[in-house]
Amino acid sequence: MWPESQQAPTHLGTLEYRDVGSGPAVVFLHLILADESHWDRMPPLLADRFRCIIPTLPLGCHRLPANAGADLSVDGLAQAVADLITHLDLDDVTLVGNDSGGAISQVVATNHPELLARVVLTNCDMYDAFPPKTFAYFNLFKYLPAEAFKIVGRSFKLKAFWKLPFVFGRLTNEVDETKVMRWADAVLASKEVRRDLLAVFKGFGPDVTNAAAAALRTTELPFLVAWGADDKAFKPSLAERFVSEVPTAELVMIEDCKTLVCWDQPERLAELITEFYDRT
Repeated sequence: MWPESQQAPTHLGTLEYRDVGSGPAVVFLHLILADESHWDRMPPLLADRFRCIIPTLPLGCHRLPANAGADLSVDGLAQAVADLITHLDLDDVTLVGNDSGGAISQVVATNHPELLARVVLTNCDMYDAFPPKTFAYFNLFKYLPAEAFKIVGRSFKLKAFWKLPFVFGRLTNEVDETKVMRWADAVLASKEVRRDLLAVFKGFGPDVTNAAAAALRTTELPFLVAWGADDKAFKPSLAERFVSEVPTAELVMIEDCKTLVCWDQPERLAELITEFYDRT
């Protein structure tokens, strides 16, 4: 079910992605300090009907560094997603984002709406919450040298660290150990990857998400906002505000679920994606 990674050219350099199933395309965008394995519970639930495209964006746990000097702003990352969709000649695309992948999804929808048919936002950065208060220390990362991210990678190796509220404690009901160890290894493996991670952090900020949300008030793209009801980092009020301001958006709250919806309630998320596709 989890095939070998493939590669696609983008303006940032070569992007790895997984391609699972057949049918209408669903493109999944992961959070920062993660890779495509963030979404690996979804293809078994969707690949019998959808073609699941899951790229690894250069967000700190990628294996192929971006080109030196590449534009790793959120606009640049969104362009890379657009490059991938164009390279694969995808149509009728459903874009699904979680956490910082949701922020990137909003910018893809703003800058490249012609490439999308619909968007699903699970708990993610919005408005002034980029990052949210729980992760406000991310704002300090942009002032660190890239090699300081070795400390982040080493910290990910400590299980006691995971449970802290400003790490994974507020993000999921149960941490996936295999994934976190994989991500730690990726951060530690390459100085070029750490260089890219620093550039990404420098591009994060509420000006990005506020501008995207403002632009989307006039979008024609349908949005499903599928939000974990128990999230203390990305609070439900963010989703409620977005739906109140974006006329094409609808909100579904998911019970017993925090930020990482595809870990806490993958079956429910797959059901919602399928239902959303069928009615749009």
